[in-house]
Amino acid sequence: MKQEPHEYFEGNRTEFDIPIRLVGSDFQKKVWEELIKIPYGKTESYLGLSRKLNNEKAIRAVASANGANAISILVPCHRIIGSKGELTGYAGGLNTKKELLKLESSDQSEQLEIFI
Repeated sequence: MKQEPHEYFEGNRTEFDIPIRLVGSDFQKKVWEELIKIPYGKTESYLGLSRKLNNEKAIRAVASANGANAISILVPCHRIIGSKGELTGYAGGLNTKKELLKLESSDQSEQLEIFI
């Protein structure tokens, strides 16, 4: 299990098998469960995530739950971007978020050009 994060950062792992226990409100857990479903190398917007939760008006609550995520690599909140494709807040900082998305990009030379 300890090896999995290392494998991720080396670019050799796209999914984790580490068992996790989500601790938060029922709503937060629903948001985090949806975050886990976002595939490696893909992104989603707050609006898109709200729609997946069948509550388009919950964008701010979704953003708050996203920010409250304590295990951000295993529950990949870095994959959430703005509706227009812009980078949005990340507890580890926008540079870290950009690097994580770049790590997960299949074509690192092309993807994220819009974030520079």
